[in-house]
Amino acid sequence: MTGSNSESDEEPQKQVPLNKEEVTILESYLEQWDSGSGQERNVIWKDATTEARLKAPKVDKNLLRSQKMVYRKWLQNHGKKKKDTKVPINLRRKWMYHTVVGALQKKELLKKIQDDTGVNPRKLEMMHHYSRYLTDMVNSLTEKEIEDATDMARQWNAQGVPPDIQADTVRRKSEDLLQYVACKMFKKAGMRLFILLAWKSEDDKLMISRRVKYITYRRQS
Repeated sequence: MTGSNSESDEEPQKQVPLNKEEVTILESYLEQWDSGSGQERNVIWKDATTEARLKAPKVDKNLLRSQKMVYRKWLQNHGKKKKDTKVPINLRRKWMYHTVVGALQKKELLKKIQDDTGVNPRKLEMMHHYSRYLTDMVNSLTEKEIEDATDMARQWNAQGVPPDIQADTVRRKSEDLLQYVACKMFKKAGMRLFILLAWKSEDDKLMISRRVKYITYRRQS
């Protein structure tokens, strides 16, 4: 049976509230905290802790160790909340008849836009015209063509898209998607990725990118 002295010794010590000087120092690190992430924030937290402790009241070693977690929590609570980067591709895309038409007739559609407007298909300005031209193309379909495209949409949703559509998606989206994955891996686990890009072409041949990418997290300004 334990005595009253040992019971009092086991009582948790109350955390000392932050004083104004500690808060002032932590506030001076908020801008760095907001602009950093992952391992960068650990360094910022360590620097802020080292400086803030100089202004903290004298406490025992146990409270001193727990105080640094109070500093981190303060920075987390008062820092700006960052929105997750948007995934650069819809991984759960559901195909509809009009999107099937757009995928199958993409080359013809881009050529028509270029012939009518003079806009290079690789320029961002092309997107200002693409939606309208696609709508016009879809509206011109016969009932039989709509029915065929609808059946094809069901097949693509159930079995996946054909190799030529896959290859086109890889060419357009792979670099952005891999950059997104690399950034997430660096933020969550501090890992850097070395990536070799390969895919099957429309002719079912193995294609390998000429560029081997060493992708690291790039902080967004």
